[in-house]
Amino acid sequence: MIRCRSAGRLRGFIRNRILLARWQPRALPAAAADAVAEHELAQLVGAAMLEPMREELEHADRQARRIGGCARDAYTVLYACAGLAVLFAASGVAAAGNYTLLNLLVLAELVMLLVLLLTFRNAHRVNWHGRWLALRFHVEFLRCLPILAAMRPDSLHARQAREGRDGGGAAPVPKAPHLTALSAHHGKPADARVAEHAADLRASRAHLYQQLHERFLQQPAQYATQALAFARMLAGQQLRYHCSRAQQEQAIVHRVHKLSIGAFGLTIVAVVAHFWWHAALLTIICTGVPAFAASLHGFMAQEESERLAASYAAMAIRLQGWLDLDNAPAAELPEMQSRLAELVDLMMAEAQDWHRLFGEKGMYHLG
Repeated sequence: MIRCRSAGRLRGFIRNRILLARWQPRALPAAAADAVAEHELAQLVGAAMLEPMREELEHADRQARRIGGCARDAYTVLYACAGLAVLFAASGVAAAGNYTLLNLLVLAELVMLLVLLLTFRNAHRVNWHGRWLALRFHVEFLRCLPILAAMRPDSLHARQAREGRDGGGAAPVPKAPHLTALSAHHGKPADARVAEHAADLRASRAHLYQQLHERFLQQPAQYATQALAFARMLAGQQLRYHCSRAQQEQAIVHRVHKLSIGAFGLTIVAVVAHFWWHAALLTIICTGVPAFAASLHGFMAQEESERLAASYAAMAIRLQGWLDLDNAPAAELPEMQSRLAELVDLMMAEAQDWHRLFGEKGMYHLG
């Protein structure tokens, strides 16, 4: 469906090797191991359903990671090329009189600008974030399907699963011209391949849900009891995940702030030094360092690190609140269904948060 070779490697290198170098999480809550959770899931859905559910979840998750990585890498290349282009232009002052070196610097700047333009052109043709959001919603829905199967059939998420509807927070397509004009994509034709892929995802969710719901109907009370036990385990894993991700984003914000302060200080020193020492190196520092600091801030802004740190922290607090409720075995089916519905609402709310953060993001500008 999508051709992209980067798959987030450049973005991952900057995040993991530079901004998160030697970072370690602290005070994470305990959570069940993946093997234990998979065993509980197998007890809940049955061996026959476990393998197709796992394959569908892993496949969708890989696709979502790949597409999301491609979108982030496109922006990362833009920021990196913009910073390098400024650096090569500023370095020309050090090559005065050396026409060979000067021509090489001009050529290097031109190459950066061409790479920037081609990256923008290729990424602009694809709504990366829209495709990523559809897959991300699909993954979260699949994660909740074993719990959804035990919920009341008339609940919102159960209806969405049964009918294959997305419900991921994206606004419906407006029909009135004055509302259509408010969309950033109102002049862009729909991609038939994207629509076909979304239809396949909806059909897959509906099919899996139907099979699980039939299993629930055979022994409702027993299935709901097992689903509630699995839900507590899943909530614990999600709590640990969100705590870790919140700490990661907070660390990135803090380290980028420190790098910015350092770059600002270095620039001030280079500017002041010009009063006594008129060197090409100082000119390069005064121009190139602020350009790379701006590129780093652009990268962090695209990552939405500050808002994601708050979002992950808020989600962790809500999950802890759900876990802190009375975990004694519920005697009545409606009570268990109510508890399951609360957790599904929490987990699916994250997909809606992703839509609010990234729903209208796209490659609409060059810088």
